[in-house]
Amino acid sequence: MASKPEAILSNPIYADFHVHTRLSPCGKRDATLGSMIARAHAKGISALGFADHVTPLPIPGCNFYNGQQIEVLYAARGIVNALEIPPELTVLVGVEADYTLAGSNCLDADVRAHADHVICAASHFHLPAAPTPREDTLEARADLQVEMARGMLAVDGVSVWAHPFDCTEMRPLAPIMAAIGEVRMAELIRMAIDRGVAIEFNGGPAATSLAYCDATAGFFGLAREMGARFTITADAHHADDLDRLDVALDWARSLGVRDGELMTVEELMAGRSTHPPVLH
Repeated sequence: MASKPEAILSNPIYADFHVHTRLSPCGKRDATLGSMIARAHAKGISALGFADHVTPLPIPGCNFYNGQQIEVLYAARGIVNALEIPPELTVLVGVEADYTLAGSNCLDADVRAHADHVICAASHFHLPAAPTPREDTLEARADLQVEMARGMLAVDGVSVWAHPFDCTEMRPLAPIMAAIGEVRMAELIRMAIDRGVAIEFNGGPAATSLAYCDATAGFFGLAREMGARFTITADAHHADDLDRLDVALDWARSLGVRDGELMTVEELMAGRSTHPPVLH
């Protein structure tokens, strides 16, 4: 297990709001909510946000979302409510929505009302039935990335922009980001700021890809200059994956991100849910 970073364990900085369990199709079978909570507590994480995949309705042509409706959120909340939560840990029960596949229908009133927070993806182009560029050019790929991100940021109730611009179907990313350009990046960042949406440093495969980190360095740097808020995450699909939170934190630190730029639990929760988190 990675050692705990020094001087950043104060609540609510060392937190992860994007954690999957076996309630997601991509979660490992032994990734129970209890195992995630136990590992988070042992690691010294101050807040853990479950965000299993949920969409209001099945998506035609994409079996990934079959059975991933609001009942998944109800199940996660029921399990958390039945567990004994360590007093040092705040647990949120939210969702990962998918604008790429479901568009503006990625959330509805019921999901918003029952989720503590909403992670939303705008780059799941690898899934079946996802939109494709109008033509096979860098400009068309850039246009599609911007279209999806802009639409996602306009959805009411989104808390966090998940893994921005990261998708295996959009490679190499550097020339696509260049085609997006600073003006359109700034437009998207301004939307995120104005709508209270944090931008995610994802410690999954993206953070270990030098090409992705290099390609998005300008985007994250511009977001810092403009005053955006950020979150760090392991995007864990198994308890062992929570060690990737340190990778995300190191990446954010390398770009100059400080504690005050990270969204707090209180900010994340503000106005997001009728259900309070499990607090002690």
